[in-house]
Amino acid sequence: MELRQLKYFTCLYEEGSVTKAAQRLNIVQPALSMQIAKLEEELGQPLFERTPKGMTPTEAGVQAYRLFMPILGELLEARQTLIDRSGKIGGRINAGLIASAANQALASTLAYFVEHHPDVEMQVSYGYSQDLIDRVLSGALDFAVINQSFQQEHLHRRDILDEELLVATGATTRLRLPTPIPLAALGKLKLVLPSRRHGLRMVIDQALAAQGLDLSPHLELDDLTVIESFLRRSDWISVLPATVLQRGLEDGALRAYPWPPRASPGAWSACTTVVAR
Repeated sequence: MELRQLKYFTCLYEEGSVTKAAQRLNIVQPALSMQIAKLEEELGQPLFERTPKGMTPTEAGVQAYRLFMPILGELLEARQTLIDRSGKIGGRINAGLIASAANQALASTLAYFVEHHPDVEMQVSYGYSQDLIDRVLSGALDFAVINQSFQQEHLHRRDILDEELLVATGATTRLRLPTPIPLAALGKLKLVLPSRRHGLRMVIDQALAAQGLDLSPHLELDDLTVIESFLRRSDWISVLPATVLQRGLEDGALRAYPWPPRASPGAWSACTTVVAR
């Protein structure tokens, strides 16, 4: 069993398609298929069912994925450690971010990093929190910034940001409601929120569920910057992190209102997670 085979297997498992997996690995499809076939032969059982809709993992394939993910992470980390023992930081870093974390701080952080570590190659990609967690577990990412609502016992976790959620409107929109905004009143407003797949929406839903409430927004958008821009041009309402609203509030294009401090949780957090095994 080769390290290359483990990488190919986990990638194919996640993509569910030979074409997509080969593109992600930057290899030709026959090379990928050959290595998967060799791995299946060594293990003595098929890992995928080849169907017109793609590659569906067998029961053995699901079990293999769970077993290989932590091993692959450790092997990749060990290999990089042994490759460069000179004390000089080098190699490659693959990072994953939720889109809401890619604010102005990202550009300054990257500028600082590349200046102080010029021999390190870095690739940054975006995705939903759960997708990023899966890629960290598989070894495809070295770390990811995700929403705190996702818990993973197989990953080390460190909180890097804890910020308030605010009810936001355009500057010309006047809410005829007391402040802080009652949570029960949100459902009666023209509300735009991320979809339920979005980590921020999960945080919001958890806060409301703790109060016995549920929301069905009239409009769902997963790009928070698009929501912020939409609020500037409409009379719609949203619930967004303070950092997303900062520029609009400074420009006078947005208004923000707190919601009750007794709401739980009362803040949105993003966490950096890395494979820890």
